[in-house]
Amino acid sequence: MKKISLLIQIIGISAVIFLVDLLFASQTNGSLLIALLFWAAIGQGIIALSAAADLSRGKWIKNIRPYLQEYYPLLLLFPIGFLIFGRHITAYDWAIYQPNGWLTPTFFMLRNVILLLLPFIFAHFYVQASQKESQKTGLFAILYLTSFVISQSFMAFDQVMTFEYPWINTLFGGFFFIESLYAGIAFSAILAGLMTLRNAERFKAAFKDFALMIMGFALMWAGLFYSQYLVIWYGNIPEEVSFVSKRMAVPVLKNMGIYILLTLFVIPFVSLISRKIKSTIPAVQVIALIVFSGLIVERLIYLLPVANLSVLAVVLPLILLGLPFLYLLFTQYRSISAVSIE
Repeated sequence: MKKISLLIQIIGISAVIFLVDLLFASQTNGSLLIALLFWAAIGQGIIALSAAADLSRGKWIKNIRPYLQEYYPLLLLFPIGFLIFGRHITAYDWAIYQPNGWLTPTFFMLRNVILLLLPFIFAHFYVQASQKESQKTGLFAILYLTSFVISQSFMAFDQVMTFEYPWINTLFGGFFFIESLYAGIAFSAILAGLMTLRNAERFKAAFKDFALMIMGFALMWAGLFYSQYLVIWYGNIPEEVSFVSKRMAVPVLKNMGIYILLTLFVIPFVSLISRKIKSTIPAVQVIALIVFSGLIVERLIYLLPVANLSVLAVVLPLILLGLPFLYLLFTQYRSISAVSIE
C-alpha cells in the first residue's frame, strides 16, 4: 500500500510540476533543474548508502536499512521531472547553435532521461533482492552503484557544465556523486534521529554512525573541493578558471561561495568533533539541514550567472519534489511510534 501511495504521489506531483512549469513558462528557464539536482542527490544517495553497506557487509545499518530502501520509488520522479525540464532546452546556448553531434537536443534529452531512469530500475531489483536476502543482492548493488555514479556524473557534466560550454572540469562528476552520498547520509541521520526518539535501543547506534559519517564526508567534500582548484593551479588550466572568476567577481555570488564552504565543511566538521553534539539528536538534525541549505545554494551558484531563474519558480519545485520525501519520513516515524507503544 505504501508503494502504491508513493506512486500516486509521484504521478500527482509530476502533474503539478508540469502545470507550474506552464504557469511560469517565461520565468522557469532552468529553475526546475535546481530542484532536480538537489532532490536527485538526496534520493539516489540514500539508496547508494544502503547498497554500499550491503556490499561491505556492514551490520551497523541492518536495523535502518529497510527504511532507507523504501525511498527507491521516488527515484522515478527525476526522469519525469527532466522530461518536463526539456521544454526549456533552449536555456542552454548550445541547443540553439548545436555545436556538435554530442550536444544536440534530442540526444541530450534521451541519454539524460535514460541515465536518470536506470538508477530507479536497478534500485528496484536491488531492494527486492535485499529484502529477500537473495544471493543476487551484491550483483544488483553493484549495478545500482554503477548507474548511480554514471547518473550523478552526467548530471554534473551534461546538465550543469554545458550551461557554460565549453567549460571543462574532469573532477566535477566525482564531486557530484560524493555530494550525493553526503546528502543521503545527512537525510539518513534525520531519519535515524526521529526513529531513535521512539526506539532508542534499536536505532541509537545507527544514529551515532550517521553523525560520524556526516563529519567524515564533510572532510572528504573539503578535500574534493580543494583538489579542483589545486589541479587548475598546478596544471595551469586557464579554460577552467573562467567559471570560478565569473562567480568570485560578483559580491553576492562570492558570499554564496563562502556560505557553501561554511555549511558543507566548517560547521558540520567543527561541530561534530564534540562527542556531546554527535549524540544529541536535534543538534545533528539541524546540522543535516544546514548541509542541505549549502547544497541548494551551491546549485544556485552554478546556474545564477547563466540561467534565467525566478525565485518562485525555483522554490515551488523544491517544495513539490520534497513532499513525497517528507510524507514517507512522517509515515515511517508514525510506524515506529506504533511499534513502540505496543
